[in-house]
Amino acid sequence: MVYWSLIGQYVLLFLVDGIAGYFLQLMAYTLAIHAFNKRQITVRTFFLMTVIFSIFSFAIRNIPCIKFGYHTILITIMCVIFSYTLFKTEIYPTILAVFLTMVSNLFFEALVFGISIKILGNENFSKFFVNIETTAELICRALLGVPANILLLIEMFIIYKYYLKKIKKDGLNRAIGENDNL
Repeated sequence: MVYWSLIGQYVLLFLVDGIAGYFLQLMAYTLAIHAFNKRQITVRTFFLMTVIFSIFSFAIRNIPCIKFGYHTILITIMCVIFSYTLFKTEIYPTILAVFLTMVSNLFFEALVFGISIKILGNENFSKFFVNIETTAELICRALLGVPANILLLIEMFIIYKYYLKKIKKDGLNRAIGENDNL
């Protein structure tokens, strides 16, 4: 027997956690990498970079033997290595972009955490992180991260726009992937 409601819940969890979670967050990483490398975005490369980052981040987060916290370090290293090797970015600006994005992400998550505790109360908020058993609880927990990801994306978009002005002013407009063999 097919449990369509359960399948629907897992699809919703994938959409909320995968797209509103990983994809938005790693889209911000990609924006920062483009900005700090002073390169204009090409749509194909931007989405390819974001999708590769998202898939590997999802895979890293689902490795059971890796404890919480180490995921972030591995994802950071992965973003730098893939950007440098696959997308031919410069190493120093890429490292700077990834670390700035990671610090900004931690700041926004702490901000959303504080606001959520004020709104929901400490006891109600803790329910989303202790003994989660149902997909509905997982979806609620994933939704708590969306505001931080949106704030991070807005910040990186503003930084990219700032650097885009510098790019146009200085004449540095080589797009990532333009002459690279992908």
